[in-house]
Amino acid sequence: MPMQVLGLIHPYIRVSSYFPIDISVENGSALAICGANGSGKTTFLNLLLDELHPQKGIIKIPTEYSYLGIKNGLKPQLTIRQQLSYFMEKQLTFPWPEFVNQPYKDLSSGQQRLVALWLVLNRSAPLILMDEPFSHLDASSAALACSWINAQLGFKKTIVFTHHNPEELRDIKSLQVLDLNG
Repeated sequence: MPMQVLGLIHPYIRVSSYFPIDISVENGSALAICGANGSGKTTFLNLLLDELHPQKGIIKIPTEYSYLGIKNGLKPQLTIRQQLSYFMEKQLTFPWPEFVNQPYKDLSSGQQRLVALWLVLNRSAPLILMDEPFSHLDASSAALACSWINAQLGFKKTIVFTHHNPEELRDIKSLQVLDLNG
């Protein structure tokens, strides 16, 4: 079991004071942590990352995971080819060969987010944690990102991410939704 949360209570996750959070996510499944701004989505991720500690409860995740925050975490001056060699454990074929020699900073914010998503999803870690992975993406790019997520679920990875609207995620297979709106 790659991720298990039992009896979680944290003051920044409003709903947890009424209903302690119990959730398990199996290999090959995704969890979308949904809610309005301020509902505790990023706090929940920070608890998983052990950057915050619960008031009560137990959190179990693998020691090896890959993380994508709100900021992409890539080096603006490096080309995509350089980013690939810096961040990837093995050589994979990058889906946009026309961008490989461009500096990351010269891409649009949507293109930058897609590059960061592709990199985090294609790492070898069994658990992938992402904060608002669809930010800056138009509808066709979001659909592409969903197909990448589904491909990684097929490799039995576990993917946990935050998002505002669960209706927009209907194309993701094996998806559980944790709604922090209450």
